[in-house]
Amino acid sequence: MGYALLACRLLVGVVFAASAAGKLRSATAFRAFEGATRSMGVPGRLARPVAVTVVAAECAVPFLLAAGPAGAPGLGLAVVLVVAFSAGIVGVLRRGTRASCACFGASSTVIGRRHLVRNGLLLLCAGFGAGYALTGTASTPHAGGIAIAAVAALVGALLVIFTDELGELFGAGPSERAGTAERAGSSERAGTAGPSRRAGTAGPSRRSTRSLS
Repeated sequence: MGYALLACRLLVGVVFAASAAGKLRSATAFRAFEGATRSMGVPGRLARPVAVTVVAAECAVPFLLAAGPAGAPGLGLAVVLVVAFSAGIVGVLRRGTRASCACFGASSTVIGRRHLVRNGLLLLCAGFGAGYALTGTASTPHAGGIAIAAVAALVGALLVIFTDELGELFGAGPSERAGTAERAGSSERAGTAGPSRRAGTAGPSRRSTRSLS
């Protein structure tokens, strides 16, 4: 179980480090996250302080994961952050608001249920790690076990970080489906209007021919 805890600590650390870096990589990315906090129900005047606090907490998670006992402070803070993010996502979905996911910086991907699933899995990982860090017993690590735990953590972290890209790769995202539906609707309207226009155009000529005869 010690290797499972190590994998949880590494996975959570990589995810939160990437999340903080994504928001801080540019002023545009941070403003996008600030706007996302408003979409999640944070009042406008509090959006910037909340965004700054969240990013500071995300920066602290990887450092706290290196602290004892067994990274419990970092895992506990990660649990609090993921629960807060999930509550914001639930609020957006209930209100039917179209808000962009800015978890890892500026993005055009609309928040959806897959983000809630992603957060649920991350919460499960952080919660398990925090519980084991506080109640588990230490064991002597071996190089092979450490390597396997590190690889598993890296793969898991990449799946979390690139959830949006994977969603677009294996299925059309909400924006793509909306665009497809709009194009289909336009084609249907054009196809419906076509015959009526032709009928309207042909009608007078036929009536005039019969009147002449």
